[in-house]
Amino acid sequence: MQNNYLQKLSEDYQVNRILETNETSKENGLTLTKEEATALVAARGDILKAERRVEFGDSISPKLIRAFADSSFINQEDYAQTLARLQEIFFLYKNESMDMVSDEELLTIMKNAYENESGGDLEYLEGTALEDFARKVRAGENWADRYKREKLNLGDDFDEL
Repeated sequence: MQNNYLQKLSEDYQVNRILETNETSKENGLTLTKEEATALVAARGDILKAERRVEFGDSISPKLIRAFADSSFINQEDYAQTLARLQEIFFLYKNESMDMVSDEELLTIMKNAYENESGGDLEYLEGTALEDFARKVRAGENWADRYKREKLNLGDDFDEL
């Protein structure tokens, strides 16, 4: 019983955090209802389970919403569904990039690819643009070296690993 109560509190907190993003996104004609925000939180929980991930602290959802709120490819009619799909893609590519990319970096890469490569096509974003990026990360191109320098504090002498 206590577990369900704590989960409910956490879900309510996440819904409220998502609804707070309406203050920013409404400038672009985009808002979420409480029901849509609740559905986004539920979808996040499902995605985390499916991708076998855990989030500590605040959800990525508000950051994702703020990153994409000014997109010319998102309209009010498909706003909630697009956010749910972007959230799914985010967690997939956190795994695919082996967590070697920060949340902020991945959001920046996703937004750039969404706007400039995929033209707002979520299938292309997931299947082509980000897959190419993740393949490069897994192959060690630039990201792995920077990860070793920054995260492991090895400076430029990381060959000793």
